[in-house]
Amino acid sequence: MGAIEQIGLEGTGCVGAGLSRWMRQRGHRIVEVNRPDRQTRRRRGKSDAVDAEAAARAVQAGTATAIPKTGDGAVG
Repeated sequence: MGAIEQIGLEGTGCVGAGLSRWMRQRGHRIVEVNRPDRQTRRRRGKSDAVDAEAAARAVQAGTATAIPKTGDGAVG
């Protein structure tokens, strides 16, 4: 098993911001992953396992590159 280079998180808004911040404080590189569009979700079905695999593939492929907001600064 190799080293973890980055972690993909879906939904780093209100709920995921704390988790994202906690992982960053521990030295992990976090990448924000958009959830699949509705058409894809309808076609493939809703499943946490399917969503997790899609998120991992997006991070590996480099299509998920957004760095989540820190959520600890001033809102402007």
